[in-house]
Amino acid sequence: MDLSLTNTVLIKEFNAGSISLNKEEEDVQGLFKPLDRNSEETEGQLSQFYINGLPRIKASINQISFDDDSQYLCLDRNFAGPEWLWDQFNKRLKLGIYKSNNLFFVQLKMPKQKKGAKDDRFTSFTWQSIDYDNFDTEVGVPHTLALLNDNGIEVAKKSEISDEPTKKDYLVAYWNEDNLLAPGLVYFLLAFLPLVIKSLNYKKPEIVVVDEPVIARETMFFTLDDLLAAGEKDSIECKSSMFFSAKSKNPPTTVNYEIIRTLVGMLNAKGGTLLIGVREDSDSKEYIKSGIKSDFQWMEEADQDPKWIKKMGPLTGTWEDYQKVLRKEIMDRIGRTYFNSCIVINYEDIGFGKDNPVARIDIEPAPQPASDRKGLRHIRFANGTQLLPKDQEDEYFRNRFPHLEDIERDVNKI
Repeated sequence: MDLSLTNTVLIKEFNAGSISLNKEEEDVQGLFKPLDRNSEETEGQLSQFYINGLPRIKASINQISFDDDSQYLCLDRNFAGPEWLWDQFNKRLKLGIYKSNNLFFVQLKMPKQKKGAKDDRFTSFTWQSIDYDNFDTEVGVPHTLALLNDNGIEVAKKSEISDEPTKKDYLVAYWNEDNLLAPGLVYFLLAFLPLVIKSLNYKKPEIVVVDEPVIARETMFFTLDDLLAAGEKDSIECKSSMFFSAKSKNPPTTVNYEIIRTLVGMLNAKGGTLLIGVREDSDSKEYIKSGIKSDFQWMEEADQDPKWIKKMGPLTGTWEDYQKVLRKEIMDRIGRTYFNSCIVINYEDIGFGKDNPVARIDIEPAPQPASDRKGLRHIRFANGTQLLPKDQEDEYFRNRFPHLEDIERDVNKI
């Protein structure tokens, strides 16, 4: 993850990828339900935080603010994941945000099971105070307090940061008003992630997609074998290499243009999954998991790019550098906005670990039309990626993005 991005916080780095949270750059005006359940919808502002890298879960966090300075956090209704997890958030788990001088704060609490409740999939969790002396144990995630502190979020008694009188001087988590990522990180670490871990006990039925997924990335829940069994189609594409094509050999810091075309096409359609390191047997037409070892060898044997060496250091034939090349090419050719919110890079172990994996790129449907660096807006149809004549392209994008007044808008060019 590129830690220089100001709207992104890296939560955990793994061998196969990262868990991160990033904030949508633009807020949305609209009518929203206040924290008080009995109140009517009111004009307000929505800020969204996208959760990236959690397997088999698609989710984002909403921060809803009103003109009277009242705010709260909740899970967005465009969710896909365990049914039990959604039931918990949909019923009760909104977290109020309050302001004192130039600080924002929330009560230090998290969802916990009611005392004496039966531990089964029908159990309900409610907000309860966190024992500060056993913070990480209570939350169930190691180093949670340190991660909050490292990102400008502190813990204190309410009386220490607020002049308002209070009957009970409870603990709060607080942050400076300039810390725009803090609300999403607080909700993710204190509410969402602990319940994700707990939801592993309640897997059946495993997946539910609720309410407002205008287009759902259906392949996000597929294993590698599931994807290969389904074969290439509009949401699944296989490539044998990140670099080579029948027509040319690209230098090891330039990704084959077919990769970029496929990513743009899936962003503009219904998302999908791109697998690199899978080839089709010419006789049996079966897919073979060959891995990307040949790509690693090319990265080491090809002439080094002086500009890359100066900026990134010598290129090695490793999964870590492979990700760097792929990540940089996607951000340069398609745009950082889409990379942050719509694209997740991982690897699939085919028996050799990171020495020869299959690279897996999961793509969310884009919220606006996407294009490559040339401005071409590819679209994924059936098992191919293509460009449409201008009049057909306009009709497609008007239907694909009915909420946009201007279908020419491309956030990666802003």
